[in-house]
Amino acid sequence: MKKRILAAMIAAATVLSLAGCKDDTTSGNSGDSNNSGSGSGNSGANSGDNSGASDFQYTTSNDGKTLVIAVWNDEWIEFFESYVRDKLPADLNVKYVQKTNDGAAYQLELLDQKLPGNVDASADDKIDLFLAEADYIKKYAWSNLSVPIDKVGITDTSNCYQYTLDAAKDQNGAIKGLSHQACPSAMIIRRSIARDVLGTDDPDELQSKLDTWEKYEDVAKQCKDKGYYMTASPVETYRAFANNSNQSYLTADNKFVPTDAFNNWFDQAQKFVDNGYVIPTAELWSDEKNAQMGKDGKMFCCFGPTWYFSFSMGTAQAETNGDWVLIPGPAPHFWGGTWMMCANGTDNVDAVKTIMDAFINDEEVVTKLVEGKDLKEVSNQALTGNPRSQDNPQFPNNKKIVEKFANDASYGNPFLGSQNDIKLLGEFVNDIKWDSSLHTTIDQTFNETLPNDMEQYFAGKLKDKDAALNQFYTDLGKVDPSITH
Repeated sequence: MKKRILAAMIAAATVLSLAGCKDDTTSGNSGDSNNSGSGSGNSGANSGDNSGASDFQYTTSNDGKTLVIAVWNDEWIEFFESYVRDKLPADLNVKYVQKTNDGAAYQLELLDQKLPGNVDASADDKIDLFLAEADYIKKYAWSNLSVPIDKVGITDTSNCYQYTLDAAKDQNGAIKGLSHQACPSAMIIRRSIARDVLGTDDPDELQSKLDTWEKYEDVAKQCKDKGYYMTASPVETYRAFANNSNQSYLTADNKFVPTDAFNNWFDQAQKFVDNGYVIPTAELWSDEKNAQMGKDGKMFCCFGPTWYFSFSMGTAQAETNGDWVLIPGPAPHFWGGTWMMCANGTDNVDAVKTIMDAFINDEEVVTKLVEGKDLKEVSNQALTGNPRSQDNPQFPNNKKIVEKFANDASYGNPFLGSQNDIKLLGEFVNDIKWDSSLHTTIDQTFNETLPNDMEQYFAGKLKDKDAALNQFYTDLGKVDPSITH
């Protein structure tokens, strides 16, 4: 998930650990006859196209005494330490290696440096489990750096949402990772402002007024007339457009072409800037935007999944808690996700299996994820034992538990005025599809760098759209100079 505000404060760190033993080797191919592929992918360097995937050899054993986990921030660690750690042997040492996700540092400076040599690494340095986000899951699934989950020993994924499985499939259909969360994303509205502008904060009535982009623009004008902003940042709606796209940014001949979804988002964002419906200088992750969520804020809405409440709405949690309501909005979508992947070369394969299985199938663990309570605080890899000051409820990757909470009349999210967000998000999460042919191994560049460069234009730091695109072409060239435009 995108938690750049939190992640930016975290430097790479490790925990001292005990020495492990030499590993043995077992091998197999990655083909999975029970799972068909979800798309052919684009040709060229950025598709992750590896025609020999079914011939990959995987090295796994159980000789390790140290479980090494690669992460980009502390959130998953908190869930693991709070809900899953006690399911592993008490004498198994756990070591975290960590690098911020900003600027793709986690990929480039940690995973891409360590995973290729993982099979031959020393016992204490072997990465056993690593995390990956939606924006680069294909890069690691379509390679021999990750091990198919059937070779880890995972046999039951029946409760997982299909798109989370499709996202982690390699080019032969083998599932290479599991996410502890699903991330249906929707429109988050300030109740008090909604009552002032539209005369209601009832979610059904709000949805009827905001179920198309045309109605959304009409409400934006009404907000402006009342002295409010529709959203703070011009980039706020980018994911709602991009994650509903039916086009890839890369053509079959490895050329970057702006998608219709991008163009539609840009045109709307430009209109909103011109009409004063947004704050041109309010970058997506900026303090200027965050302030608009506070008691004196004028922001009608923002967009996000359940992780967004805790990690991107800190000001709202502190000052306007309970004054928010969730609706599908004009374009229900997904945003983010945290996939657990077994590293080729692991010497703790049974521990990896236990962790993966617990996060998707252990009903006690999954229930705790939904509640998000009693989390151990993790800071710079030192577990303090102190409880977090803020709960972090999740939308889990388990249909059975989602149904349980959706049908529980006593359940409600306090941040949303006791609205049952699980029920609402559960109504469209099954509609989320993942077509691998629409995704590339550098989606993070398209979904972060591209809108960020447009953001510089909206803020007046670049003279026009062409200048912003030229800036993006420069940034894109640093990631992969083979891509044309």
